[in-house]
Amino acid sequence: MYVSDEFIDRILDGSASNSEVEEFQLWLQVPENLERYALRTELHADLRRSLQRKHIETNALNEGTVNSLKESNSPQKTRHMQKVRTSKGLLLTVTGFATAACLFIAFLQLAGRNNPIPTQHPTALVISNVSGVLTKDGQLWTDSSLPVGGYELQKGLLNLQFGGGVMVYVEAPASFDAVNDKRVVLHRGRLSARVPPEGIGFTVETPEAEVVDYGTEFSVDVESGASEVHVFDGLVRVHPGMSNQRDSSKSVDLKASQALRISDDASEPEDISLATDRFIRNFDEPSLNYARAIKRLSPLAFYRMPIRDRGLVSEPLEYSGVVLTGDGKRPPHAKGVFVGGSLRVGADSTGRGGRVDSPPAWNTEQFSLTVFVYLEEASHIGTVATNLNDERGNFSLSLDESGKLQATIKDRDGDLISLTGDSSLDLKSWRHVVVTVDGEAVSFFEEGKLVASTPFKALAVSESDPLWFGTDASLTDVWNGRIDEVALFDRALSADEVASLYRTAQEEIARLP
Repeated sequence: MYVSDEFIDRILDGSASNSEVEEFQLWLQVPENLERYALRTELHADLRRSLQRKHIETNALNEGTVNSLKESNSPQKTRHMQKVRTSKGLLLTVTGFATAACLFIAFLQLAGRNNPIPTQHPTALVISNVSGVLTKDGQLWTDSSLPVGGYELQKGLLNLQFGGGVMVYVEAPASFDAVNDKRVVLHRGRLSARVPPEGIGFTVETPEAEVVDYGTEFSVDVESGASEVHVFDGLVRVHPGMSNQRDSSKSVDLKASQALRISDDASEPEDISLATDRFIRNFDEPSLNYARAIKRLSPLAFYRMPIRDRGLVSEPLEYSGVVLTGDGKRPPHAKGVFVGGSLRVGADSTGRGGRVDSPPAWNTEQFSLTVFVYLEEASHIGTVATNLNDERGNFSLSLDESGKLQATIKDRDGDLISLTGDSSLDLKSWRHVVVTVDGEAVSFFEEGKLVASTPFKALAVSESDPLWFGTDASLTDVWNGRIDEVALFDRALSADEVASLYRTAQEEIARLP
């Protein structure tokens, strides 16, 4: 917390808000800060004392002037008056210091009585909050530090920093206890941790196990009577069993690329596959080469699908939308094709798609859509993106009955033309897809190559018809996976431009750790 002299002045004159006073009380716990506050308080007292002295001296001078008119100006009387003024000044100085001290002590006593200053240090600091709703003991918690206690992350994402520089990323919904700056109890939900050498020994306890880190990157998932531990780098030691029933002889060491599941209904821990895409392990949304390549092509709207709970952010912002959610288990965001986030729909997610109420209009008779798609479970339905709704709209990209992607385009006469991709989508694998309309044909590209084309003349006009991602207008044709890096154009990208975009994407993926 940065505290200026002006801020301290507002504290002293009572104009600071309650939340500011609470933060200030935490700031005062540092001895150097307390000393600084005392000096500022003394300065205020000096100013008041100076004003009082001027007032008294003025009165004394006036009184002396009156007396001088009444009495003679004898040297004895002059020396007497000087002594009186000097004594009064000394008395005021002592009184001023006493007053300042009393005010300072009274302020601390009053603050301690109304808002007790916690004697414990924070267990963690909030580094980043992405649409997070955090509660402590049932009350909304908005402080930048977390003292010891139980917390519920009802929505969004939190990046917390614990002792030793340990970075922890928590996904809603989650319930956890902050025990100290080296220990967290995760009752349910997911968290990921990056532990530098200074943080070795950081511990995550769950109902089924205790996970002790030895300088690594790992994730923990607690749900339905089971705990999973996934190690992406380094080493962790897992002690299975409830806190009062752990047997050190059954402890398991997990190294990079290993994962373990401990459940109530299994007598032994179970080796499982590492979930490389399930956990959000950072909140970075870097400026990637692919994004720069898209922007050079001047899209009407570009949806990078960054990590947001309710925002479907566009570049430019005027075409942004909202994420649709429903009853499910997980939030509508996940790791993207690159480092950033993606929109997660259906599957094991609360995501039910996204909607843009005021997208750009298409009036040029040409069109392009570029997107990365990821299918998590086999399906024969699912919309990637569309603005078709009864008589409105002019395009759609969705799965057909054979599990292939199908583009449907409406022409100026209101007729719908469809063409299908080359092959069914592989599960849990990203595919780059581009659809273009150039006034002569509709073309379908996958992985940078033209896989289908059919004659087509003029695209139907779309005057900002609502746009859906991951679902259709009826909210029933839900995609079962992830959608990322959606760009919309009012012109047809050339085959060379499509191939170049795909090469850029491959280069970007190849350089990632």
